[in-house]
Amino acid sequence: MSDTSAADADWLHRRLQSATQLTELRDTESTLQVVVRHTRGLMDADMAYVSFTDFDSNETVIRKTDGVRTGEYASIRQPLGTGVLGRVAIGHASYWTSDYRTDEKLHHMGPIDEIVEGEGVRALLGAPLSVAGRVIGALLIAFRSPREFSDTEVDRLESLADQAAVAIDNAQRHEQLMALVESDVDHRGERSDTDIAELSRSLDLDRRLVEAVTSELPSSSLLAIGAQALGCDLWLTDLTGTRRLASSTDRTLPDRTDGTFVTVTAAGQQFGHLLTDRSLNEAEQAVLERVSLHVALWMMLTRAREAVELRDGTEAVSALIDGTLDAAGARSVLEEWWLHQVERWCVLVLETPDPVVDRVVRALSASSPSPVIVAPHEGHICVITGDARWVDALPSLFAPRGWTLRGGMTRVDAPTDLPDAHRTAELALSAQATLGWTGLSDGTGLGVVAAVLHLGASGGLPTGLIADLTPLTSYDATHHSDLLRTADVYFSADGNVARTATVLGVHRNTVRQRLDRIGELMGKDWNRMPRKLDLQLALRVHTVAPGGGGASDRQA
Repeated sequence: MSDTSAADADWLHRRLQSATQLTELRDTESTLQVVVRHTRGLMDADMAYVSFTDFDSNETVIRKTDGVRTGEYASIRQPLGTGVLGRVAIGHASYWTSDYRTDEKLHHMGPIDEIVEGEGVRALLGAPLSVAGRVIGALLIAFRSPREFSDTEVDRLESLADQAAVAIDNAQRHEQLMALVESDVDHRGERSDTDIAELSRSLDLDRRLVEAVTSELPSSSLLAIGAQALGCDLWLTDLTGTRRLASSTDRTLPDRTDGTFVTVTAAGQQFGHLLTDRSLNEAEQAVLERVSLHVALWMMLTRAREAVELRDGTEAVSALIDGTLDAAGARSVLEEWWLHQVERWCVLVLETPDPVVDRVVRALSASSPSPVIVAPHEGHICVITGDARWVDALPSLFAPRGWTLRGGMTRVDAPTDLPDAHRTAELALSAQATLGWTGLSDGTGLGVVAAVLHLGASGGLPTGLIADLTPLTSYDATHHSDLLRTADVYFSADGNVARTATVLGVHRNTVRQRLDRIGELMGKDWNRMPRKLDLQLALRVHTVAPGGGGASDRQA
C-alpha cells in the first residue's frame, strides 16, 4: 500500500472517531470545542474556528477557536458577504484563498484586515454549516503562511462541516428543551403539568434516539422509537418515495397522501423521506422532524464507517497467518499497516456474530486508537494488533451493542510466529465454544487442552489419545468416593502422598488406599509413563469440561 493510501485510511479512521464522539455530546460548548479541536487536527491546520450566523444583524460571529492567539481574532464579528468568513457564512458554498492579504476577489474591511494581520493569517478555507436548508454558521481553518488547497482538502472540510452542523444543532435543541423544562419547574403555577410532561418526553425521546445512533443499531430501531412516540408506524423511503429502505412495521408502504412525510435532510444532503400512515398535528410533526434528523445523523455515521472499510484486511491477514512468508515478507506486510514497529503482537480469533459480522469488523477497526488489521477469516474474525490496552477494553465495546465477545488470543514477539499464534488462538476459541465460555481466553494458558477439546468438538479426537476416566467416574458415583480428585491432586503434588493428604484434608493412609483403588481400576501402569501422561491430560480436560468439576458457563 502506498504512503498516500495509508494516510487516507488513517484520516478516515480518525474522522470516524471524531464523528462518533460528536454524536454523543449534548451541550453546545462541549460540541463546539470538540469540533474546532478535531477539525484543526484532522486538517493539520494552524487554527480552526466556528462562527454562528445572525441574519437579523447581517453578520457572523466567531464562537469557538483552537490555535488562535489573539483575543481580537477570536471575537471577530464579520459582516455577511465580506472576507472569507462572511462569504462562507452566507451558506452558498465553500471558499478558499491562498493568501488573504492579496486576494482581490474578497471584500476587505480595514479593521478586520488589521486583526487578521495581527494574527498572522494568510491562507483560509471555509465551509458553511447548514441543517435541513437552514444556515447556522461556518467552519474555517487557517494557516500563517500562503498555500494552495487541493480538492481533497475542500471535500474533507466540507464533510467535517456536515457532521459538525448536525451535532451543533442537536446540542442546541437539547439545551433549549432543558431550559424550557427548568423554566417550567420555576413557573409551575403558570404552566400545566401536561406541558412539563410533554417537554420531559421530548428530552427522553432525544436521549433514546442518540443512544440508538451511537450504539450502531439498525435504522429500523430509530423508526421504532419514533413510532412509539407518535403512536403510528413509520417508513423510510428513497427520494422517489416508492422504495422502502426501513420501517417500524412489516406492513405495506402506505400512499403518501394518507399521512405526513418529511425529507430526511442534514447539512445540505437529502437521504430520503420519512412517512407516517396518518396525518400529524403540529406538535407531532415536530417529533417527526427530530426523528428525521437522527435518521440523517445515523446515515452520515454509517457512510463514515463504510469509508473506513476501504482498507480491507483480508489479504493482509491471509498473508501473515498462512505460514508462507519469511521474516522480511511478514515485516513488509506489517509495515503497510503501520504495525512494523510494534514490540509484541496480539492475534485474536473471535467468534463470528452473524448476522452483524460486518458491523463488528467496522466497530473493531474504528474503535482502535492505534493501527490494527481486522478481517473475516474462515468462519471467524481475525485481528492483529500491538495495542494490549485496546484488547483489554474489548468487553466495553461489545457489551453496549448486545454482542457476545468470545475468542482466543495469543501474544508473540516475532512476525514469523504469527501463524502459530493464530492456530493457538483458534484452538482457544474452539475450546471456549465447547465449554460455553465467553470473553477472551489466552491460548497459551489452555495449552494442549485446547487442542484436545477442539479435536473432540470436531470429531477428530482419536480413540485412546487420552485415558478413559469412566472406571473412576463410575466408581465415584456408585461409592460416593473421590478418586478423580485424588488422582488430580496427586499428580499436581508431583506424587507426594503427604502433600496430597494435606490438600485433600485426609490421612496419608487414606490417600494410599485410594491410590491402590485407582490402580485396581485403571491398571498397575496408571502412574508410569506414557500412561501417566494420558491420565493427566484426561483429568485436565475433565476439570474444565462442562459438568466435570470446572465452571461450564463462566467468563474466561
